[in-house]
Amino acid sequence: MVIMINYEPLGNHIVVEMPNVAKETDSGIIKSESMLKEERDKRDGHAKVVAVSQDVKNVKVGDTVIPKGQGFMVNVDGVEYFQMNMFDVLGIVKQTPDIEIAPV
Repeated sequence: MVIMINYEPLGNHIVVEMPNVAKETDSGIIKSESMLKEERDKRDGHAKVVAVSQDVKNVKVGDTVIPKGQGFMVNVDGVEYFQMNMFDVLGIVKQTPDIEIAPV
């Protein structure tokens, strides 16, 4: 499902939806606000692109990217997203089709 938001970044910026940070540990211990902030600041991995500026040509809404982590949070319609410069994207995760290999 591709998420569309009511926001268009300017320049070479994109807006991504970052993975959620769990508010409690697997054993049920509730994490402190400082611990949550630290995890949010360190989170990396995949992020789903939800908006791109008109200047960005090689990334589109719906792509999954790996951000470097530099940028800032924006609040759109009560939801927090991460806005970043396109040049801080390390790569785009490509979806590989299921390929059936014939026996030799």
